[in-house]
Amino acid sequence: MAKYELVMAGTGGQGLVFVASFLAEAGILAGQNVVQTQTYGISQRGGFISAEVLLDEGEILFQQVTRPSAVLVLSDVVGARYDELSVPVVYDNSLMKPRAGANWIGIPCTRIAVEVGAPKAANLVGLGAVVALCPALSLEDLSRAAEKKMKKEVAVVNIEAIRRGMQAAEAARAR
Repeated sequence: MAKYELVMAGTGGQGLVFVASFLAEAGILAGQNVVQTQTYGISQRGGFISAEVLLDEGEILFQQVTRPSAVLVLSDVVGARYDELSVPVVYDNSLMKPRAGANWIGIPCTRIAVEVGAPKAANLVGLGAVVALCPALSLEDLSRAAEKKMKKEVAVVNIEAIRRGMQAAEAARAR
């Protein structure tokens, strides 16, 4: 496994810190070294927030993302921050304006979350899409973390949200 540096960005209240900590826990359960950080302004809910996860089999010496492997964006509040990247930038095209650039990949995260019966799981749909495009972990790794961290009935729905996000990303990549 290579070193993976993943960024989740959007507004406070979208569960990005939860997704980052969930991804970090899945990495730990998969036997990886993990660092998880987050940054946000004085107004968490509604203001810009980003959370980062580094996964590596080896020692992690620098604990910030320097070269993202992939980015998840859930709000237009990010502006043009990720326009110059050449890595996949998954964005929720249920909520955001279409983005130009070959690296911007629109996934209807919110719509899929509603379809699976978990409207607040748009963040996990996006996580599934990111993991499909940048295989830092497998669906089995994420499922193991969900089963450990969540009640059974919640885990089942959230694993389905992740799986549907992975499918949507694979379909987008095929286009």
